[in-house]
Amino acid sequence: MSYMKSSVFYAKAPLRCAPVARILIELRLSVTYCVTMRAWRFFAGAVILALSIPSAFAAQDNSPLTIQNETIRVTLRRDDASVTVMDKRSGFIWHQKVIPGYHVASDGLSLSANSISGTVVGKGESYLVKFSLSSDSSQSLDLSVGIPNKRYTTLPDYPFLFSVPAKDWYYVQNTSGEGLLMPLEKWTEIYKMFGWNGSQPWWGLTDLKQSLTVRLDSFRKPDARVNAEDQTVYGVPLRISYSFSDKGGYVELAKEYRAFYLRQHPDLQPLSARLRQRPALSNLKDGVYVYLWGRNPAEDLSLVQEMRAAGVDHGVAMFYGKHEVTRELFDGIKQSGWTVGLYHMPTGNLTRVSRNRGWPEAILLGRVSPAALYAESDRRAWDRICAKHILPEWIAKAKELINNYGVQVFYFDTLVAQLAPCLDPAHPSTIEENEEARLEIMRKTQDLGMVVGSGEGLCPTWALPGLDFFEGLMSLRPYADNRLKIPAGGYETDLGESYAPQAAITLDETRRIPLYQLAFHDYVVGTWVWRDTNFQSRPYARKKDLFNILYGTMPMWHMTQRLWDEHKADYVESYKNISAVRARIGFAEMLNHGWLTADRKVQFTDWSTGDRVIVNFGDQPYARDGKPAVGADSFAIEKTR
Repeated sequence: MSYMKSSVFYAKAPLRCAPVARILIELRLSVTYCVTMRAWRFFAGAVILALSIPSAFAAQDNSPLTIQNETIRVTLRRDDASVTVMDKRSGFIWHQKVIPGYHVASDGLSLSANSISGTVVGKGESYLVKFSLSSDSSQSLDLSVGIPNKRYTTLPDYPFLFSVPAKDWYYVQNTSGEGLLMPLEKWTEIYKMFGWNGSQPWWGLTDLKQSLTVRLDSFRKPDARVNAEDQTVYGVPLRISYSFSDKGGYVELAKEYRAFYLRQHPDLQPLSARLRQRPALSNLKDGVYVYLWGRNPAEDLSLVQEMRAAGVDHGVAMFYGKHEVTRELFDGIKQSGWTVGLYHMPTGNLTRVSRNRGWPEAILLGRVSPAALYAESDRRAWDRICAKHILPEWIAKAKELINNYGVQVFYFDTLVAQLAPCLDPAHPSTIEENEEARLEIMRKTQDLGMVVGSGEGLCPTWALPGLDFFEGLMSLRPYADNRLKIPAGGYETDLGESYAPQAAITLDETRRIPLYQLAFHDYVVGTWVWRDTNFQSRPYARKKDLFNILYGTMPMWHMTQRLWDEHKADYVESYKNISAVRARIGFAEMLNHGWLTADRKVQFTDWSTGDRVIVNFGDQPYARDGKPAVGADSFAIEKTR
């Protein structure tokens, strides 16, 4: 006789197959050593089958509905539509902040062993919801939210938000680039809370011991503008995943998203593996990203050669189009050991279609009719912004540029940020199709052997399969963004101390956290944005360098002969400091980040190479037992294994 250890399964559900209108049953199944395996399989299968049959509910019944597994118990209240989740490991109960006037309708309400489905009604709106215990993780809850007669929406009132005590809790925010750890006690300082408007589609709550992640798995058009109002547009139904962790803080949240994303993209290769097919990537590991603004090709080539002779061994030389490029220029730069590339916008700006900058959102949300917008638009512009239409033309143009000049890098400015539907009747496409076609532009350009980047205001994870680097990944755009007109000459501007208000946010080491690097440092390279480069404000250049060192990211410079002549020593020192660290960790996975002092002035990052980087943002040396002190405003890198 076979046997199984005793186990208990609970379920509370009114069963449709009951002989009376409503019978509340508690099933308690105890399997003891005397039960044969065959009998157990038959009996348990019958019970699970019975529990999986959806249950019907009387209109006057307001009893809560519960689903659970070994880790969490989820309860939906019918009278106010709120959800509570108890973490069985710790006993902690997550409550929602209820908006009055909502309830769960009895019609269509269904309960099975693993899910609750029904309609939530309130404030003139109905939401078709399904709560499901996740099959991927026992600590996760999946939610689908449909809204009848809507394909797109702004952030809806339902589902309600889970709330925690403000004291000692933090909001974990993904911005246009890196992350922020914002104290909930100062919630008025947080822009665009509880939406998915950042580059990574998740946010979290943590007390650094336990945490909640709320991830969006459906379409969104993020609003990463520098303001507090959030106009992000979401596809309907929204697919949301909640993960309740009983240990760890923001590092675990970032790693959880990494694991989820890589499961969804099993063919995505880390940067180190891409080198075999595209060796030009090597300069992204420990080089500097430089926009050159010389008066002619000869001046720029001479400048790169001077920089190389001064010890700036590895770099990516980028050309915006201030002057014509030549084969001699590109070959000369490559002979210096640098990689060379071009700025391009295959799909152009959305303002080519309409000067109303919010026209895609207006179309999606039904505020403007497609016919009316198309009638007043520039008809020729649709051919350009429609990625599906422009794809063959771009690939032909890219091949020509590669053959004529030996291009190695293309930077596609705002390609990942300016999504819109195409209304041209000759080649219409939805906004989701536009996103996929833009990804195809990037992928097919990589297939030509090119290094490919995008960004400028947003670094969305949907683009990772087609990109090697993001411009602007180090920035925090919803809070601050310089308005320099770089191509017109703003690259030579030194913001000086006028940069102080932005530095108070962008360079605040007490709140800034490397959420993107924790998730994807070994899959994509990041820089500052070109309106806010390492030396855009010289009083703060050293601190930006220290963040590059701590995060293992690529510095960005604007360069002219005048800037080089006046500040050569500063550039060389900056390069040598950052490249010495990035040569070891440039394509490695960031394993951990944390603070070594209570004031968070001294921070560390740990890497898959066995290295630890320590940065001291403070004005006093950081003493260590048995090891050299880390100087003020300085750094160290050492092996941990």
